[in-house]
Amino acid sequence: MNAEAAGIDCARPGSTVDHMICRDQSLLARDVMVSDLYAAALKHDDAGKIREQQRHWITTVQSCSDAECIRQAYDDRIGSLLRTKGGRSASTDFQSKSADGNEGHLAIFGPVDGFLAVSLASTYVGPGGADAGDVNADGIDSVVPLTKEHAELTREACKIGLDRLNARTWRVSQAGVCDFADGVTLQGTYRKE
Repeated sequence: MNAEAAGIDCARPGSTVDHMICRDQSLLARDVMVSDLYAAALKHDDAGKIREQQRHWITTVQSCSDAECIRQAYDDRIGSLLRTKGGRSASTDFQSKSADGNEGHLAIFGPVDGFLAVSLASTYVGPGGADAGDVNADGIDSVVPLTKEHAELTREACKIGLDRLNARTWRVSQAGVCDFADGVTLQGTYRKE
């Protein structure tokens, strides 16, 4: 285990939450991700706004009473930071376009200690077209373990599989009941542009 998390001195943790983070490798990996993405956002985005959001997030994390709350707070912050200009510059982006009208975007940050930060979204343009308002979008963000080039995200009864085919290509599969916006699917082959 790391002696020091990115934002926490694990040799002298200052709070109960810090102790929980220092004892959990997945939380330590998330802490490194937040630190790296935060630094990138400070360089490329409105630094005052990013600092204010970070202060609010720290308050949220420190109010947690269990590891699941901490994990969710980290995942929410990582997803938010991935969508900043800095987060986009620090992550690797992949695109997918399918004949059914879906255009997907996959952002990957990591791996960090065997974990990936993933932001996966798709926009569906239906037969009526964008001018008619026939557009829906949906997505999912998470931090997941990467094992043998495979990762899996879940939301309720929906399972999203990610398989790294090579450095430039990921295959995304979707199984179960995925309650995404009408017409939206996340599955497809995502390529680095």
